[in-house]
Amino acid sequence: MIRLRARLLVSAIVLTIFAVPPLIAEMNVDGMIKYRQNVMKSLAGHVGAIDRLVRGQVPLMDQLDMHATAARDISQTITTLFPANSIPPEAEFAGATVATEALASIAEKPEEFKKAAQETVDATEELVKVVQTGNKQQLPLAFKRVGESCKGCHKDFREKKE
Repeated sequence: MIRLRARLLVSAIVLTIFAVPPLIAEMNVDGMIKYRQNVMKSLAGHVGAIDRLVRGQVPLMDQLDMHATAARDISQTITTLFPANSIPPEAEFAGATVATEALASIAEKPEEFKKAAQETVDATEELVKVVQTGNKQQLPLAFKRVGESCKGCHKDFREKKE
């Protein structure tokens, strides 16, 4: 009886593995663009929340570490969010119908893009350290560096907003 249950369990696991769609599938360009936009909006949301906390507009400083950590974690994924077929003009050739603010310069200047993204990672990591040490004097400067790193990347790699 135990062997039968074990065989059934193994069979169920094997069938599940082969019946489930593969985790690594062909990229849906529109899906990738929308995913990237959602992730970047979440980064902007955490940075916006940090801004309100640093400015003293809300009394929830106990949530500062959570937002700083989330911003750092998200920033570490930035370079993965821009596969070649999701950046203009390749995105259009790949069938994209979703508008993107990403510029072709991401693909044209990959080292500069990686460097700009790394500046955001470094700035958010420094912010997390400042938050966790409780150094309130360094907090505004550390947060300012995060904002500058975001703007630096947007300047060269994102379409200008009107």
